[in-house]
Amino acid sequence: MPHPLTPGGEAAQPVALPPDASVAGPEAGDPFLRWHLAPSRVHGAWRRGAATGVLADRRRGRSLVVLGPADDAAALVTAVLDDAAPALVTLPRGTPDLLRAREPAVGARLVGGDDWDWAWTTSAPAGPLPGEEDVAVLEVGARERPGPDAAAVADLLAAASPRSSVQPGDAHARAWFGLRRGDRVVACVAATGDDGGPAPHLASVATHPDLRGRGLGAAVTAGATRRLLREAPAVTLGMYADNDVARRMYTRLGWAWAHRFSSRVVRPAASRAPAA
Repeated sequence: MPHPLTPGGEAAQPVALPPDASVAGPEAGDPFLRWHLAPSRVHGAWRRGAATGVLADRRRGRSLVVLGPADDAAALVTAVLDDAAPALVTLPRGTPDLLRAREPAVGARLVGGDDWDWAWTTSAPAGPLPGEEDVAVLEVGARERPGPDAAAVADLLAAASPRSSVQPGDAHARAWFGLRRGDRVVACVAATGDDGGPAPHLASVATHPDLRGRGLGAAVTAGATRRLLREAPAVTLGMYADNDVARRMYTRLGWAWAHRFSSRVVRPAASRAPAA
């Protein structure tokens, strides 16, 4: 019989995560586990073959995050979905398609969501970049008490990035950085404590459509990253998978791409009729 933690094993085996949220074995030292998730919010972990699944309370609800090859990830999700009972899953790209083909009852329960890529860095970009000296901390404030820059940031995001995952006033946004032209904010980025991990997470990177192609997005990203790394060991970011322009920019700035994810909402299992 194969060992349960080898690819030939059939069961998804519980594993213990050390305090730094890294794991022994195939995912040892994974940057997402190390920098993005708060160990205090982790409720359990499993391994199936070369895939590791972690159940944690994240910003949008209890989530099963699975890292590793899509084949093993699909097997792990099938084995633990009912026991883990997450509201959301975040899986290696391609796993939802595999589940629909191989485990239709499980695949049908995963709906909506987005495909996105996750990156990280421990080094500031070479530079400073042109325009980076003008990057300022914005006064956005809280939802109940907006700051003087809140409306300008909201207007920018509405024009430039309507899918932005962070908006002015969101409680998990630790800081906003931006570039001003007159009374307008023309580029911005939020630094969030997205899922409670030790690294700040960049989100809602936006440049006004009228000013794209002038390096403003690179300048605001570099400026925010450089400042955050003075106090944090790493900075992370996520971006929608279809944003090739942004991917090229982050790559030029030295970000390392670690994961290609698909996040989905989990429908409850269909109730079974009582036995006659």
